[in-house]
Amino acid sequence: MTNKITEIETDNNLEQAELLETVSTAGMLLRTAREKKGVSIDAVALQLHLRPSVIEDIENDIFDNIASATYARGYAKNFAKYVEADVNAVQQCLAQQLPDETAAMQSFSRKTTREARDSRLTLVTYLIVAILLALLLLWWVQKDSMLTGVDLSKPTAEEVAAANVAQQTQDLLEPEIDPKLAYREPVASEVISAQSQNDDAVQVSSNVQESNRVIKPATATDTLDSVAVSPAITAAVDTAVITADVIETDTISLSFSDDCWVNIIDADGKTLVDGVKGSARVVEVTGKAPFKVILGAPQVVTMSFNNENVSLAEFSDRVAKLTLPKA
Repeated sequence: MTNKITEIETDNNLEQAELLETVSTAGMLLRTAREKKGVSIDAVALQLHLRPSVIEDIENDIFDNIASATYARGYAKNFAKYVEADVNAVQQCLAQQLPDETAAMQSFSRKTTREARDSRLTLVTYLIVAILLALLLLWWVQKDSMLTGVDLSKPTAEEVAAANVAQQTQDLLEPEIDPKLAYREPVASEVISAQSQNDDAVQVSSNVQESNRVIKPATATDTLDSVAVSPAITAAVDTAVITADVIETDTISLSFSDDCWVNIIDADGKTLVDGVKGSARVVEVTGKAPFKVILGAPQVVTMSFNNENVSLAEFSDRVAKLTLPKA
């Protein structure tokens, strides 16, 4: 009995081998097995829950109408089992007839991974750009608030430091001279002495003229020469000239409608005014020109130099730095 079964299996294998040699497609294998079993296409379609047209496409090796190669392999495998065809032979034929979806799946997987990575990089880029824009906006707001809080009527720290350094340097190079020492009012005794010397000189001149009348007539030129060489008259003239030079000064007058920082330095480097002056104030200073003037808020100042108005229109929106008299 066992020998008969073995012989039957051997015959079946031989038949399958001969069939594979003559048939080269999965569709032909399935059609041959179905016809050998005597099953119709409708019966196979009903058994596999497929449309008869799908069974016909499989037998004709038309797999383009099936959704994917995976579905085609599954349909062909169930078809082979139902008609008792060689499943392995059918799968071998399908391996040659249908495209390999492994590479396609790997390519799709790599594409999906790349798209996910690109999406993350794009998200990170947008996030960095948003952070930079937020920082830029914050910096702009802080800068605007800082500029709003700055009082342009007052000098900056750099300007104050520069003025102090210039003043200290000027003090080191040219020591300050007290005006009281440069000019002193003559006392009564000195005036009386000068007048007496002048009277003596006039008296001597008169005596000389009287004497000369006997010898020769005096001329106006001689009289003027005698007066010019008088030491008392020469000293009086020198004193008058020195006094005129000392009292010759220039005057700057300023009136304020609001608070303003002022710095005025005369030709000798002496600081005449330095500080903030309040509204409704009038400041008048005298000294030796030229003057270096700095005004923190020139728009609130009316200034005159030696009773002549000084225009500050060009400094309406900035700190005024000028020299008086103007060149």
